[in-house]
This record gives sequence, C-alpha cells and structure tokens, in this order.
Amino acid sequence: MARQSENWAPIWAGLAGLVLLVCGAPAWGWWAEGHALLTRAAVQALPAEMPDFFRQGGEAMALISPEPDAEKNRALPHLQNAEHPEHYLDLELLKGQPLPEKRYDFVKSCAEAGLDPAQVGLVPYAVAEWTEKLALAFAQHRRWPENTLVQAECLIAAGHLAHYTEDLCQPLHTTVHYAGRAGADGKSPRSGIHEKMDALPERLALDPQELAKGLVPVAADSLMPAILAQLRASNALVDSVYALEGELGNLESPRVRALITERSRAAVSFTAALYLRAWEISAAIELPDWLKR
Repeated sequence: MARQSENWAPIWAGLAGLVLLVCGAPAWGWWAEGHALLTRAAVQALPAEMPDFFRQGGEAMALISPEPDAEKNRALPHLQNAEHPEHYLDLELLKGQPLPEKRYDFVKSCAEAGLDPAQVGLVPYAVAEWTEKLALAFAQHRRWPENTLVQAECLIAAGHLAHYTEDLCQPLHTTVHYAGRAGADGKSPRSGIHEKMDALPERLALDPQELAKGLVPVAADSLMPAILAQLRASNALVDSVYALEGELGNLESPRVRALITERSRAAVSFTAALYLRAWEISAAIELPDWLKR
C-alpha cells in the first residue's frame, strides 16, 4: 500500500504529542530536555551530505529522544523488562572479558561467565541495532525519497538512537558505581550522584548551537569497535565524576560545567557520527522486492 504525502500532518501531530508522554514520565538517564537538547545539537552538527529532510528534522528527533525512558513504565511490565538493560553497561562486571560484536553472542558469553546479561547491561547493542534500523530506514528513503512516512521512520529511529548514544556518554551508565560507590556486595548506596549528573545538561541550559559549534563528525569505518571505544572513554571518566560529587549541585562551578560540556559534546559528536554511518551503510542495502512503499 502506497504511503501518501497528505498523511504527513497527522504524523507531525503524533510526534509532537509524544513529548507530553515523555515529559510526564519519571526521568532516567539524562533528563528529557537534556536528551532533547543533545539531539538538536547532533543534527546541527551534520554536514550537507545528509538528506535535507533529516537535517531539518531536529525538533522531531528531539521530541522522540526521551521515549526509551518512557518505555520503562511499571504499567508495561514486559516492555519495562526488555527496555531497562538497554541503557547501561557495568563494565567492571566483565573483568576484562571482551565484548562480542552481537547481542546474543554477548548473552552467551555472560552465561559462560556466570553473569546475568540484564544486570551487566546491553547499551552497546542497543546503539548498534538502532544504527542499523536507521540505516534500513535510510535505504527506503533512497528508493522512495518523496515518501513522508518513510521520512518519519528515519526521524523516529534517529530519535531512539540518540537516546542510547547519549546514555552511553554519561559515565555513570558504564559502571557498577552508577549511583554511589558500590560495596563489596556490588550494591549501590543510592547516594543521589546519578540523578545530579543526569540533571546537569538541562539545569545548565546548555545551548545546542554552542555544543555543535566546531564539531566535524566522521563516520566510523567499523560500527561496534567505535561504540566500544566510546564506552571505554566514558567509563574512564567515572573517577572524574566522583571527584566532583560534592560540587555537582553547584551550577556555578567551572569544573562541573567543563565536565558536562565535554560529555555533552562527546555525545553530540558520537550521535552525529552514527547518523553519518547509518547513511553510508544504507547505500549498500538491497531492499526486498516485496517491500512496497
């Protein structure tokens, strides 16, 4: 069944209405407006080679970007169970064990090591899979460039991808010390540090244009190695976050602003680079004949 351009207005209305859902939900990861401003900045950092509709769709992507947190809703127990591990990876639990390229190879390796993959976390695989979902949507756009519902699919996939890339760049999403220094039993004391970190892009009112300024994102040659490199770079800053624990509530602290600006620009650059990678991947995708748009 063909998708007609006159259906575009209801799609925009639905995308705009989604913000009411995500803003009314409890916050996990960067706060909702934090995700939105980082996503806006990622789109502003994109080069002209990206499709026009995509570079003009930053607001739609920003509205979509908090949705994965809204999916962790106790009224949706199956969805919550599947979604929760998608936002983090506690790197220390792996004790140097390499991360396989694919999700179920990782699940198998966790089982062999006596680990629960849902406890360890799955964010690298969420990032990789949503990059490829975006690539598939881009491939459809290449075949049907005027189809506005295909364009909407691209924006929705990009908004979801941005959420996971941005979470991965928050150091406390990469560690067992995600909410206070974990004890010998592995349990976090729930010190409040995570919530303070998550709030800062929004509380500091970071400017998307300033975050994007001077960034020149480059598509990675290989997807999962780039994701794992970013994961390790984020994890390397855990001690830096804890060194500022007593200052995180101080919006006037230059050290706090410097840390959050660096992490925000890293997230913006990483997200934009994966948008570029998805666009490159899409050129080689052969769509099946039965797929009709």
